[in-house]
Amino acid sequence: MRIGILLTLLAFTLSCANEHNRSTQPVAATETSLQDTLNYTYHTKKEISYYFLIDSTRTDTAYYKITHPIFESTNMNELINPSIFVERENNAEEAAHSFLDAYNEFVEENSTSYVNAVWYKDSDSRIVLNTPLFLTLKTSIDQYTGGAHGNHLTFFSVFDLDLFKKMELTDLIVTGKLKDLTKLAEKHFRRQENLSDTSNLSKDFFFADGIFALNDNFGLTKDKLIIYYNEYEIRPYADGITTIEIPYEEVMEILNARAKRYIKSIQ
Repeated sequence: MRIGILLTLLAFTLSCANEHNRSTQPVAATETSLQDTLNYTYHTKKEISYYFLIDSTRTDTAYYKITHPIFESTNMNELINPSIFVERENNAEEAAHSFLDAYNEFVEENSTSYVNAVWYKDSDSRIVLNTPLFLTLKTSIDQYTGGAHGNHLTFFSVFDLDLFKKMELTDLIVTGKLKDLTKLAEKHFRRQENLSDTSNLSKDFFFADGIFALNDNFGLTKDKLIIYYNEYEIRPYADGITTIEIPYEEVMEILNARAKRYIKSIQ
């Protein structure tokens, strides 16, 4: 399909359509029945490219869209924003301009080339769990920048609201018990993949030397510890993502005192 580009500056900006969630009201994206403990509002911003792709059946253009929480606390926004803007942008405006500028440059350099589809990026960040002790954020990104298929990424982030830091998985585990968690997660993994205890993981998975390994992409929900692997991380793209869900009752002896306080606060 040969590009047809409208060079009119139809620079529509569909921005800041706000979806309000206050701390005194239940939040639909929150799994626990506990009320939110921090004031925030979900904001949606969408911007489109002024270069339009035209063929016999459609007029289309690239877009960037993001939905994410904005807290009343500036410090809280500074803490979580790196987990929302994963390419190190400072805010939604900067992220939109960065993505669309790259597309516009691509169009300008390839305006006589064949192109199959326009680019897009759709980012959605939601608060999964919000308690007085910790917060779990889930960021999902769906994007296409050319090639055979798009990319689909999900990142979980856990923030300690007392220490005011993003927690690593090792921050929640008793010293010396990371191997125990690895064994437990591998047990769940093999069970859901219908693998025996001795099946070689080198054949169908990308674990180094065929040895199961934890991922630091993890989240705490109301009932489970989630360990998440994106496409390509441990298996081919066609096989999709992998989610390991471990009920808290199975992992309590591995968690340290701080993590146990997290869990007790939501049970």
